Amino acid sequence: MSLRPQLLTSALTHIATHSFTRPALLHALRSLRPEVSDADSVLDTIFGAGSVGAGKALVERWEEEGRKVMLKQEASDSRAKDGNVGVGVGVGAGVEGLEEVLRRRLNYSSLVGEHLVEAYANLTSPSSSLSIPLPLNILLFPSLPILQTLLSIKTPPLYTPPSPSSSGSSSSGPSPNSASSAINASTLLHFLDDKIRNTSRLPLPVTNPLGPLGYAWRIADHALWVTDGSRRVPGEVKKGYWNEPIGAGPEWYGQRLGLALAYLSAESRLLQPYPATSPSTPSANPHLPDALASLSKNLDRYQSFNKSIENTEHNMGESMGFIDFVGKSWKGLIRSRYW
Repeated sequence: MSLRPQLLTSALTHIATHSFTRPALLHALRSLRPEVSDADSVLDTIFGAGSVGAGKALVERWEEEGRKVMLKQEASDSRAKDGNVGVGVGVGAGVEGLEEVLRRRLNYSSLVGEHLVEAYANLTSPSSSLSIPLPLNILLFPSLPILQTLLSIKTPPLYTPPSPSSSGSSSSGPSPNSASSAINASTLLHFLDDKIRNTSRLPLPVTNPLGPLGYAWRIADHALWVTDGSRRVPGEVKKGYWNEPIGAGPEWYGQRLGLALAYLSAESRLLQPYPATSPSTPSANPHLPDALASLSKNLDRYQSFNKSIENTEHNMGESMGFIDFVGKSWKGLIRSRYW
């Protein structure tokens, strides 16, 4: 096994103390390879410079372990109604099976506690930064007259407290606040001028709002595979109401999107702080029962929505069958009359 998967696997044990951050990987590297003198350079070589790549890789490894938890088939020790879910609950088919699988995954997410917020932050962080080119005239002529004019502006202070001795008369000289404000404005403009001279692109702070949705989509897709795909006969083609083969069509995407939103809404209940001194047990997170109750409620809504869609499709099929029957009857009547 290469060093990268070893590091990520070992870093999972440091999430409780160092969250989904680069220091967790640093501690894992020092425990695996204590002879390494420059651990930062090793991490830069494996995950790239900065903390974004390392944090994202750790979240992906944690997510992979969560998929293994969803697959476990052993019997559970207990399943209380207060939210304590064993990791090895059996799996069934349909919505009941989906609830069992997603309860396991929700329980797995609760084990990291308040560090789940850091995982979501890594999911929304872009892998690469965006930038736009600066105007050509600024690149060729950075010392524009307008910039020199701005540097010479003496900005007034935002607020000057009134002086008792100068009440009713104007002051004869500039106040200290006015001088410091002008210095601060000049320093800021000089800093901007230096940045414009030394770079040709302007960085843009961006986020990836679809990161958490993609994370929930992968969980929903895996849950559907566990409850349905693993039991499908090889070579069997699933067909819909019209006897058409069902592939990655609107029904396929709609099913996963609805389940992903149901799970994401439930897991958002875990994005709350709780004491870090709590023991690392499945019942340690006090927000888990509320999240599990939300999951059950969301899955009931998901099931009722699916039933309404199926009823609509069934009614449409019956209507089309009746129209076809009426059409054939009129056609036969016309032929019998030799029209």
